[in-house]
Amino acid sequence: MGSWRRLSALQQDVLLAALVGVVWFSGLALINNSWLRPANPSVSVVTGMFLVLTVALVRQLPRITLVFVSVLYPLVYASAETGLAEQLGLDIFRAPAISDAALQSELHLVPLLVVGYLAASSGVRRFTCLFFTMGSLAGLMIGLPTVVAIVLSNSPREVFYGDRYANLPRSISSLYDYIDLSLFVFAEALICGIVLLGANALRRRKSLLVLEQRNTALVRLRTIEAERAAAAERTRIARDLHDVVSHHMSAVVIRAQAADRVADQKPEALREAVRWIAASGREALTAMRETVRVLNSGTPGAGAEMAPVPDLAAVARMGDRLKAVGINVTMQLPTRSRQLTSATDLTAVRIIQEALTNVMVHAKATAAHVSWQSGPQGELLTIDDNGSGGPPPVNVLETARRQESGRGNGLIGMRERAHASGGTLAVAAGPLGGWRVQAWLPPQR
Repeated sequence: MGSWRRLSALQQDVLLAALVGVVWFSGLALINNSWLRPANPSVSVVTGMFLVLTVALVRQLPRITLVFVSVLYPLVYASAETGLAEQLGLDIFRAPAISDAALQSELHLVPLLVVGYLAASSGVRRFTCLFFTMGSLAGLMIGLPTVVAIVLSNSPREVFYGDRYANLPRSISSLYDYIDLSLFVFAEALICGIVLLGANALRRRKSLLVLEQRNTALVRLRTIEAERAAAAERTRIARDLHDVVSHHMSAVVIRAQAADRVADQKPEALREAVRWIAASGREALTAMRETVRVLNSGTPGAGAEMAPVPDLAAVARMGDRLKAVGINVTMQLPTRSRQLTSATDLTAVRIIQEALTNVMVHAKATAAHVSWQSGPQGELLTIDDNGSGGPPPVNVLETARRQESGRGNGLIGMRERAHASGGTLAVAAGPLGGWRVQAWLPPQR
């Protein structure tokens, strides 16, 4: 099977035609010596020759082969059937004495059936195939007695034919009695059905090709979508790692620096700071291990189930960490009974965490206020500070996007988180004298 598929279409057709020829002519040779021997074997030879040519050429030259077979087959068949070729000096079929002037066998319709089916399945229009094949059959079955009658009525029997056509009438009306009308109608219907079957095979092949192309496109789109999903998940995890590391480590660094400044005067403050740093470091390590565990999971969809889920207590601890480094943080949060399980809640927590990290690291603030208002219109987050750096510049988010460095990374991350949830984020001057980061997130579903 593999060797056959490696052959070109022409090679396959030639080999198949050769096989058809071997089977046809071997069968003809066997029945020639039996009681099944046809009255005119030369006609069966003509049929076999046209059948082999049709199988070999029709897929490569469908229109030419259709016209060639449809036009020439009835003519050559009639010449061999009626003995006209021999009478005209073309002694190539050596036709015997004629017993009738009709189609000798229904098997002799095979070339027309094959050329009609293969031409239609190769792309030739159905009407064209029907016109030539059905017209060829009409010429074959109706033209045979017509040819015989015309020749006999216009030629002296004793001069040209002797007794060859002695048993045949000379009038066309009498010769048409040789036509089997029911066989003619059946044969025409058979050819019509075969041609339509070939056209349907072409349509089905085109449909399969379209389906294969669509399937290939869907597989490609699925691959692209999987890559996008993987990239989005990597981005989300990277943001979580950034938020956890940045928030905890910034607090640790600031607390350690403050303890170092008073270590000589207040040794007990150093001890307290070390304990606080150890506790904060353990909390950061726990969050990082949870995130790494998500990365190491090979189960699709496991990230959403295994990712660390903060709660309102974790948000409150963020404020406590800022208080530990000297920033007085007040918080207005939703009710404590609320479960932070939705994507909107997690986005809100991360925006608050990043905003507080910026306050702690960049703002030089002594006070901050966090407000989280939840309602039917969505989630409104407001983080204000009294930083001494002054109000933010105009279009600070666009400037941060172009620079992509320093404080801008946190601003970009907060904005991307808000946009990913369908919300918005704005940075402006706040009522406390520093910056105000305000985010709106759509209602939870």
